[in-house]
Amino acid sequence: MRLFVAIDVPDAWRDAAVQATEALAQASGVRLRPVHPSLMHLTLRFLGEVPEDGVPRLIEALRAAITAFDLELALGPAGTFGPPIRTQVAWLGITGDLEGLQHLAARIESAVRAAGLPPEDRPLRVHLTLARLGRELRPDERRAVAEAARHLDAPPPLPFHAREVLLVRSTLANPRPLYEVLSRFG
Repeated sequence: MRLFVAIDVPDAWRDAAVQATEALAQASGVRLRPVHPSLMHLTLRFLGEVPEDGVPRLIEALRAAITAFDLELALGPAGTFGPPIRTQVAWLGITGDLEGLQHLAARIESAVRAAGLPPEDRPLRVHLTLARLGRELRPDERRAVAEAARHLDAPPPLPFHAREVLLVRSTLANPRPLYEVLSRFG
């Protein structure tokens, strides 16, 4: 089954993300594929396909690694990943207790390894995904989105206290994936 570990976000963040996505589409003049607000979250570790018989071991390892925590997080400015002519994702940055967030992610990574799953080699870049750019977009359209994201007014920070991590099953479906929370930690 396809899994990821994430922090759920408050409705105020979802509302701010929708407004930012609309402003980004208007400023860039590019049709974006926005993330549905119900699917918005902060991914701390994407696991991909995990054998069903390995899930109990993963849950046990996460439960042992993630004790009570309280991280104050807030929304930051928009951005995109990669070179502007190839960008595929527009996002809002996260501010606040980033050191605590990195520490939490390191505990999650340790639990994932203890459960016998492959390690993650890429550094954590926590963000709130606003939209994906379709494959049909030209390099100049991608550049327009990246440029618009750089100049987009940052949303209100809307601080919130993250106190729970979710293990989520993702089933790819049309028109959008289906998420099922398998377990909660923290």
